[in-house]
Amino acid sequence: MPLGVHAPLTLGCENGHRFDANKRGYLSTIDKGRGINGDSKEILRSRSEFLALGHYEPIADLVDDCLPHSPERDEPADKELDDDLMPRGLRILDSGCGTGYYLAHLLESRPDASALALDASADAVAMTVAATGASGLVADVWQPSAVRDDTADVVLCVFAPRNAPEFARVLAPGGRLIVVTPRENHLAELRETGEMIGIQPDKLAALDAGLGAEFDLVDRQSIVYERALDLVARSLVAAMGPSGHHERQQPTTGGTITIAVDVSVYAPHS
Repeated sequence: MPLGVHAPLTLGCENGHRFDANKRGYLSTIDKGRGINGDSKEILRSRSEFLALGHYEPIADLVDDCLPHSPERDEPADKELDDDLMPRGLRILDSGCGTGYYLAHLLESRPDASALALDASADAVAMTVAATGASGLVADVWQPSAVRDDTADVVLCVFAPRNAPEFARVLAPGGRLIVVTPRENHLAELRETGEMIGIQPDKLAALDAGLGAEFDLVDRQSIVYERALDLVARSLVAAMGPSGHHERQQPTTGGTITIAVDVSVYAPHS
């Protein structure tokens, strides 16, 4: 399935499986029998409402800064004979696209880019397709995907699961994997009160180890800042991520929180 091209009406595989695109503009390859559902509508709604407040815009700006320049491609003599001809802009695979907030930010600053939004949640992919005009694919990130080899210049993974072999397979030569992860003090004020679940210790070491068989770290930038949240915003940020799947304390007041993330850029082994 080529990036940046709307999904065909039917996708087939060598085993005879057929997957149809739907009226919402995306294709689903999820085996519902395996119980893969992704984030719920409630979690996505909380995320959309919180992100719309602009508190994570500095993160989106940093991700944009980390993107490589658009690659140069040789055009065939007869474009009409090449169905796979891609625009000269970046081809972005947003794996774990969520509401499409970060992808929309990137596409706004790079209008020549093309994108494919992938998530295990059909509601998430539908939201991203509607917000960005990208092609959409509902898929389990832990399974081989319908994305073809060497078709992405960038794989974007923001607060989402990572499948290193698949990411390496779909990245074109010279491509980059950009991963956003929380630092230990990210939203620490909410974790201290039990409003959010904890963060894996030594997360960066685990990230590098998990990707090390396929990728080399080429750049890493951190961003730390504070924002004052009212009670509504505090409730939304606590409910918009993994903590939304768990029982937790409910906030009783607003306050200042710490936002702290790392943006890591990886290149596939040469």
